[in-house]
Amino acid sequence: MKSLFQNVFERNEDSLEEYGKTFESQLKTYLVECTGVPRSVLQSLSTWQPLDTPNWYVATSTEFKNKIFADFSDEGVLRIFSFLDAAKSDSVIEGWVEATRGLDFCWLTKGQLFAWNRHENWFQRGIGLRFEDGLSREEDAGNFSLKAWHGASTLIPGLDEVMKKAEAQFAVSSVRWTKRIEGKTVITAEAYNNGKLTINSAADVDEVLNFSFATAEKYRTALHGARQRRDEDMAPFELKFTQKIDPSAFSETVMNGKGPMKLWLIEIESSDDYRTYRGVDMHTWDRVFLDLGPDYAYLTIPGAGCVNAAPRLATIQGENNSGLTQIFHNGEEIFV
Repeated sequence: MKSLFQNVFERNEDSLEEYGKTFESQLKTYLVECTGVPRSVLQSLSTWQPLDTPNWYVATSTEFKNKIFADFSDEGVLRIFSFLDAAKSDSVIEGWVEATRGLDFCWLTKGQLFAWNRHENWFQRGIGLRFEDGLSREEDAGNFSLKAWHGASTLIPGLDEVMKKAEAQFAVSSVRWTKRIEGKTVITAEAYNNGKLTINSAADVDEVLNFSFATAEKYRTALHGARQRRDEDMAPFELKFTQKIDPSAFSETVMNGKGPMKLWLIEIESSDDYRTYRGVDMHTWDRVFLDLGPDYAYLTIPGAGCVNAAPRLATIQGENNSGLTQIFHNGEEIFV
């Protein structure tokens, strides 16, 4: 597997002929949150052949052969590696996650997308913004997407100010990173808020595997911390939005269980700018309670319910509402 990966990164066409191909698309990694899913269910995506390392597999079905690899070693976060073209790859993985109870994407908050700023040798090279306006009727909806990739931003007068304003006000859908050591670029990657990582270039396969492992570990640690907090005092998760929410549009979405938010809720109390809901998280079909204000929400996940609902709601609502979202628990920001 590592040999194939390395040859793809180096665009080594002669060596790729060993695998019956001369070219492969960029490597995509999907970080998938897993709650109580038996291993037999995880293997329902394809037929798998184990690799030498325990809990690592390669897909062997005709459609996916030598194109999808899986790391099932972490019971909390799965890593799926794909060389399928982007549209096909996204469709396959999304279909698998949506069809399997207990699977959900790792919804990376802004704090986690920008976490690499705290690591030596890593440099931010741009952001992606996306607004899907999922709360409006189709005829009234507004949509935009913007990717601002740049090199050393100091070479472009005024760009730093623009980027800072955008990061502060809008939901960030992706961040592009470059790692440089002794003046040489060893990896360029883009991290998306739904847990997808795209490797644009790499000099060493181990850098790629470490990048995906470290991102998954950050998320698993944040999820574990949020679960511990919830179990200690059952306080709700507080979400704060920089933009105001249309409560009627939000109700229409969640009362029909529509879209990737995976919340199916019933409105039990309402006023002009405040709604109270109860219902289920369709990720695990556990109970959830939600109080929604004009620019904030309180999400209560009782019992053993999966706390992945908090970053999912924050991420998707940010895109639906075009606003930056933060998650707090007892006044302290989490998932950062």
